[in-house]
Amino acid sequence: MSAPDAPLPIGEFSRLTWLSPKALRLYERRGLLVPDTVDTYTGYRYYRRSQAERARTIALLRRVGMPLERIGAVLDADGDERRALLDAYRADVVRAHQRAVALLDGLAGGLSEGRPPPEGDPPRVSGRDVAAQPFVSRTVRTTVADLPSHIERAAAGLAQRAGAAMDRSRPLVVVYHGEVGWESDGPVEVRVPVTDASHADGVEPAGSELFVDVPYGEVQFPTILRSFDAVRGAAARDGRRPSGSPREVYLDGDPFRCQVAQRYVRDLD
Repeated sequence: MSAPDAPLPIGEFSRLTWLSPKALRLYERRGLLVPDTVDTYTGYRYYRRSQAERARTIALLRRVGMPLERIGAVLDADGDERRALLDAYRADVVRAHQRAVALLDGLAGGLSEGRPPPEGDPPRVSGRDVAAQPFVSRTVRTTVADLPSHIERAAAGLAQRAGAAMDRSRPLVVVYHGEVGWESDGPVEVRVPVTDASHADGVEPAGSELFVDVPYGEVQFPTILRSFDAVRGAAARDGRRPSGSPREVYLDGDPFRCQVAQRYVRDLD
């Protein structure tokens, strides 16, 4: 018979906690639930049965939509501080629910008047040539629940670092180098344009891209995915090939004025 708190392989710990191995690896990367041991040679991860309570707490907080960053703060707190954090999140959830209800009321009103829902028409894809752009950047790993706050903080920090070299005539760009979803965490690169390559972390070369102006009501997950699908599909047709990662382009620093864009190159065959 095994000891009460004997090490459990990730598959067994997954069954015990009802958390998938993918979720467990994500929580490990974010420092929320670190394996008790990792085999040096095989990379196999082992957990203690005593870690299950922490895992279930994470699962419950994720079920109510709490971002991973806020979950970490709750786990690190105790007593009155933990209660205050939970109360603050509850207030945020109520406000978000009220906004969602207002949005649905507006949509229902449009439908009753015979207007089609926003997803009725496919996004209109346009093309443009883009000049070379130096930028400063920061890459983060984040799920979609944490994404807006990570973009906001990264952009503010980059703008401060760029200082007078920041190019305010060009938009903020967020490049998606990996899938971002409820349990997928990127990576995502936030780019702030600068006027001088000597102050830059990199330079986006001149090229051509396809883009979609995202409707106001769709600048959120998952509705914005329609625009990503549209530009990626268009970039793979008519003798074109996608080049690089898709991105969001935020116009005039407005978080609700957004384009989704995809660079492309022409096939030479």
